[in-house]
Amino acid sequence: MKVKKPEEKKSMPEGLEPAFLQYCELLLTQLKLKIKEVELSQFKLLAEVPFEDGKFEYYSFDYSITPEKAVIDSNGIILNSRELLSKAGVKGNPLLLFFRKGEDEVSEISFPDDRDIAQKGYKGYINYRYSNLKDWSLDEEYSLKVDDHIITLWENLEGEAPFPYAVQTRERTRDFLSYTAQYTDTWEGQGIKVNTWIQFEKKRELIYWIKSTNPVAETHRGIHVGSTLQELKEKYRGDLAYEEDFKGAGDCFGFIPNDNTKRYIAFFVADEKVTEIWITDAFDERPFKKSFGYVDEDVKWQVYDYSDKLSERYAREIYVGQHKSDLDPDKVFNSFIAKELPMAAILETGLFKDGPGERTYYIVCQKKESGEKFNIEVVLKRIKLEHSVAVEEIWAAEKYRTQMIAS
Repeated sequence: MKVKKPEEKKSMPEGLEPAFLQYCELLLTQLKLKIKEVELSQFKLLAEVPFEDGKFEYYSFDYSITPEKAVIDSNGIILNSRELLSKAGVKGNPLLLFFRKGEDEVSEISFPDDRDIAQKGYKGYINYRYSNLKDWSLDEEYSLKVDDHIITLWENLEGEAPFPYAVQTRERTRDFLSYTAQYTDTWEGQGIKVNTWIQFEKKRELIYWIKSTNPVAETHRGIHVGSTLQELKEKYRGDLAYEEDFKGAGDCFGFIPNDNTKRYIAFFVADEKVTEIWITDAFDERPFKKSFGYVDEDVKWQVYDYSDKLSERYAREIYVGQHKSDLDPDKVFNSFIAKELPMAAILETGLFKDGPGERTYYIVCQKKESGEKFNIEVVLKRIKLEHSVAVEEIWAAEKYRTQMIAS
């Protein structure tokens, strides 16, 4: 990539003043200033840097900024345009930079500080901003199906809308994104919200956040707003964690598989149903920690002997009013814990699956002596009593399986 000697007489693209106005408004927001108008003039081509299928062009220019109300310093003097930007933190002079493809197609208009350009050079600045951008892999696990469209985390929209009825709002970046992107777009419609990170306008516009309150839009595994908590646990078995009042938005279950990424899906729940879904990337550290007692599928089940409950003696005891707790599956589960785990500290328990005539519970426990932690699944089954005339069915522990939690 070489820096070309600038040609004379270049046609200036439209939209420069609105772009500069937006740039100034962001800077002057901290001063609580509203801008009436801006004017740009005296453009001078400084350099051209070939890049991919076009070239970046650098210009110096003169500008004037007219605020709605004049800004006066402590000496009663009205601040001029350069002093306004200086007061907002701009110490150098803004340059005009944009990408030109062909004669008329212009994009990626920005106003870098001339000090950064002097430090890195014309070519060096382009390399810094555009040549070494991170490539984000796509994974259908972190996607949302909206009608016939699939929206995937880190998908490159390249200037296109993510779904047909989306309404676009563009803002300049304010946080850590501003180091590699000057804009973020928000696309909204019918309970779907998608945020994109504009690293290179029309070329690299990456989805970094997806939100849904739409009951029709589904995740890759088929969960949508309105799905039950039970369905969520079944679909995302083993990779869910829970956090109370996640980011101030309420109770939430996070999908955090072992995939060597910081991505996650947040399922907000209320009244045992999914109310909102987020698909995003934590960048640094995932906000959830798994704690549920799920056991891997390849762990073998251990048969639990309940033959004593099928005896005539048990039927007689049921008849005279004993064993009433066996009619309640939750009490049967608690009895299993008391009998089989007397020396363990129970950290967490809950219902994983509730089916007709069968329930699966989970346990997270810790050995008091060694400190080792275990996940346990227990299956309870409703069984018929052949010898009883008083009660036809009871609940009994049928099988269980155990797995140590890796530290």
